[in-house]
Amino acid sequence: MKRVVALIPVVSAAACQCDRYRCRTEDAEYVYALEEMPSQEMIECMQANRAYTPRGDCKYCSSCDGNVCECQGSMACDTLLPTAAAVVCIVLGLMLCLLGVRSTCSWYKRHYRVKPYDECEVRTWERKASVAIGLPCCGAVLFIGVGILVWMSPSILDQAGGFALGG
Repeated sequence: MKRVVALIPVVSAAACQCDRYRCRTEDAEYVYALEEMPSQEMIECMQANRAYTPRGDCKYCSSCDGNVCECQGSMACDTLLPTAAAVVCIVLGLMLCLLGVRSTCSWYKRHYRVKPYDECEVRTWERKASVAIGLPCCGAVLFIGVGILVWMSPSILDQAGGFALGG
């Protein structure tokens, strides 16, 4: 128990303090402290970026490099909603895959196996293979693709030049 309590100050000391902040534009980079009087260019930089408050500190969250913090947009800070959306899309895609497999099996049985007459009840949407098999499979590919895109979107946006929605 004493070891855990002794480690808490070490962990908190290793965390970033945000003594200074960095605001970047296409033309310039400004590093400032909250106690300093900002120049007009710094104020314009903070107003152009939604991740900063009017005071100059971060509205959402920040990335830290040597006690110099750079504010990140709301989409970079929020990971729960994109993850939940990606999981829902992938689950819906997998359910549509199962529907496509089920429709393929019933279509195969209906066309290539001899069945008693009383077991040949076919729903109207199951009569066309393009509707019974094609639509669920296309929907599955679409949902799984969107799910993967949403899951990967923060890393894709970071690689594309640091653009983050909402900031």
